[in-house]
This record gives sequence, structure tokens and C-alpha cells, in this order.
Amino acid sequence: MTIETLSATTPAARASTWAILAAQPALVVIMGTVAGHMMMMGMLAPVLSLYSKSFGVAEWAVGLIITAFGVGRLLMDLPAGLMAERYGRRLLVWLGPAIVGVASLGAALATDFWLLVGFRFVQGLGSGIYMTAASVVCADLAKPGQRGRIMALYQTAMLVGAGFGPVVGGYLAGHFGYAAPFWLSLAIGMGAALYAFLCFDETRRPNAGGSHHDHSFRAFVPIARNPVMAVALLVNFGTFLTRAAGQWQMLPLAAHERFGFDTSRIGLAITLMTVANLAVLPFTGRLIERHGTVACVVAATLATTAALVLAALGGQAWMFWVAMAGLGAATGLQGPAVATYAVDHAPGGRFGPAMGLMRFAGDVGFVAGPLLLGTAIDLTPIGYGGAILLNAGLMALSAGLFLAFGRRHPLPSPSD
Repeated sequence: MTIETLSATTPAARASTWAILAAQPALVVIMGTVAGHMMMMGMLAPVLSLYSKSFGVAEWAVGLIITAFGVGRLLMDLPAGLMAERYGRRLLVWLGPAIVGVASLGAALATDFWLLVGFRFVQGLGSGIYMTAASVVCADLAKPGQRGRIMALYQTAMLVGAGFGPVVGGYLAGHFGYAAPFWLSLAIGMGAALYAFLCFDETRRPNAGGSHHDHSFRAFVPIARNPVMAVALLVNFGTFLTRAAGQWQMLPLAAHERFGFDTSRIGLAITLMTVANLAVLPFTGRLIERHGTVACVVAATLATTAALVLAALGGQAWMFWVAMAGLGAATGLQGPAVATYAVDHAPGGRFGPAMGLMRFAGDVGFVAGPLLLGTAIDLTPIGYGGAILLNAGLMALSAGLFLAFGRRHPLPSPSD
């Protein structure tokens, strides 16, 4: 009997999700601030390009407003993992939203495009700090047998916040101007920082990150080099690449080219994917705890592959709709499953470096994915469908490698 199977029979595993939240107030704080943080980011999505163009910049420069945020977050993922291990989680949980809030103020008041780009970069730094710390806190608080449900709750909080954000941001921009969402972002960021500062208790274990641990970037080397974690990093890279390059870039373009989808139907397709994602999340935790992380990661990654292939090769519009729903359902299981796997296999319980590296691998996929697939289209005749198949091939490869290496033993503690 495996450790995963044994953990599913413990009292912790039998506790209901509501009982888990009631017993750990810090989880309630994290889920609330995660939803607020993602709403804050989502509010800006409808206005970023228009706000940039209001400064009279060239078309090529408009993309910098998005890239700057992604680069800032990417640069902070690894340092935040080390900081969480060395200084504790509480500092980062309130510091990250505070930085995003202050940067939102700067963006709202910006009188120059390059100032706006700079403040978006600072927002990315704050987001990297907070999101890494939040995932580490979830790892701290998730007992064996509960990790699948807690990671599913974490993804639900992100989706709920991200889902409401664009609606609110679009309304504010339409009635009060492009800077209005940044003002509300300031209020949410500072409110979340104050809430966390007053209500959040440190979750780092007393001996975690002690003096015998390496707090330099060398701490990431044994994690990245071990096949157990390397395959999880690859899956997370592919998951974020699929989200940015597949779901948000290639699939909408393919739907427009092949089926004549206008923006409203493209938006509806993306909404369908989000609804399917949310629909499976209530069952995701139990599936992970019952069948194990390896089985769930492989199944979800292969389902993602199948949905991408259907979207790329399906000759009728209804096939595209089915593919979008399937993609949403598959990623609803995949995200929490790979996160749970990483927590289970973090070396010596060092969740800071492990989750920081997971965030970094994901953000590399998020930033590089659109560039990689876009370049493939420019340099070859594969078209949007071929680019989607390349995405599917990466996911199939990661599923195979995960199946081959994912069942190996976890990394040893540094003190062993």
C-alpha cells in the first residue's frame, strides 16, 4: 500500500473541506487574499492595451505593458521562495499585496508610458512575492490526506478572483476612465496587506529553514536535478505555456480563422473553459487523495493533450466547443494535482524553494510560450493548428516522462 493510499484513510483525510477551513484560520486568510489578488490583476486585463495606446505609443510597445509584469513576477519567484524559508511566510503575505497596491497608485498617476511600464514591472515583483508565499502557506497547512483539496481550493480562489476581475475593471474603465481600475487595485492591494498583517499568523514550522539550510540559489540545484521534481517542473511549465500560448493566443486565432468566430464567441469559448474548470474543482481534491497524484497528473495531462489535438484537427465548430470544455476540465485537475505532488516531494519539507521553483517554471512557460509558438508560425508553414499540435506534443511528452519518473522516492532531507 502506497503512502498516498494510507494517507487517504487518516482522520485528516476524512475531515470535510469546511472542517479543514474552520480548523485553520490562516487558510481562510490566504484564500480570501488570493481571490482579491487575482481580482486585482483581472481588473486590469480589459484596459491595459487601451491605457497604453492612450499615451500615443507604437503598436509594438503596447505589449510591453503585459511583458513587464510577467518579467517582474518571473524574477521574483525564486527569491521569494528563499525569503519564505529564511524570514517566514507572514512578511511576504502582506508585503506582496502592499507592493502591488503602491505600484497601482503609480500606474494610475503615470504621465509617461515608460513610467507606466516601470510600475507594471513593480506590480509583477509584488505578485511574484505574494503568489509564491501563498502557495508555500498552502503547503505548510496541508496535512497528508488533505493536500489535494487545499490545492483545489487555492485554484478555485484564483479562478473566482480572475473571473470577476475583468467585469469590474471593464465597468470602471467605461464609466470613470482607464486609470480607474488601478485606483481600485490600490484599495484592494492595501486592504489585503492590512488584512494579512492583522489576521495572518506565521505558518513556517519552527525548524524549517534553520541555519543548517542553504538560503542561496544553490538550494534550487538539488531540486531541479532530481528526476522526481524535474518532471513536475516540466508539467508546470507546459501547463502555464498552454494557458498563455494555447488558450489565450492560438486557440482564439484558430477559431477565428477556421470557423469565423468573432470576439463575442471567442469570449464565450474562454468562459466555457473557465466554467468547466470550476465545475471539476469540487471533485479534484478527493480524486487526488483517492487515486494518487501521479495517476491524476498523467490522466489530466493526457486529457489536455487530447483536447488540444481535437481543437487543432476538428473540422467542425462543435468539436472546438467540446475541446474548450475538455481543456478546462483537464486543467482543473492538472493544476492542483501537480502542486500536491510538489508538496509531497519537497526535500526535507522545504516548501519555500520547492514552490518557488514550481512558480518559476510555470512563469517561464507563461512568458516564453507565446513567443515560442508565435516564432514557430513565423518561421514555418504550420499555421495556428500546427502550433496547437506542438503544444499538445509538449504535454504528451511531459505526461510520458512523469509516468516514467514520477513514482520514484522523494528527495531526502538535507539533514539526512
